[in-house]
Amino acid sequence: MTLATVSGKQPWVSTVYYAVTDDLKLIILTDPASRHGQEMATNPLVAFSIFDSGQPNAAAVKIGIQGTGTISPIKGVVANTQALLAWHRANPGKEKDITAKDVIKTITDCRMYHITPKYLKHFNKNLYGSFRYGILEI
Repeated sequence: MTLATVSGKQPWVSTVYYAVTDDLKLIILTDPASRHGQEMATNPLVAFSIFDSGQPNAAAVKIGIQGTGTISPIKGVVANTQALLAWHRANPGKEKDITAKDVIKTITDCRMYHITPKYLKHFNKNLYGSFRYGILEI
């Protein structure tokens, strides 16, 4: 996922691994000391884009999501554990590198965050026909 943050008048984008919850929140694991981590702490408004970069440019059907929302740290042992489990399911192979104990006890430099989408633009001509995309404002 590409995540966009802003500080003052200067936008910034970063690439992050993500997971999606059943209630459409996006979960990321990132370093709060990174540039985007610092910007998220002062301005929780973010934009994001999710797509398969392997789609051919001339593909008849392009699939992806663009959106905006607010980001906040996930708080509490149970919430962090659930978020990390969802993140591990979406990003297999990282289970031993970053554990719930690491995140909760701040052993690692990474923290769990969730994005609550406010606006989603979903591209998929197979679903939307000639409109090519659907919009969901939450």
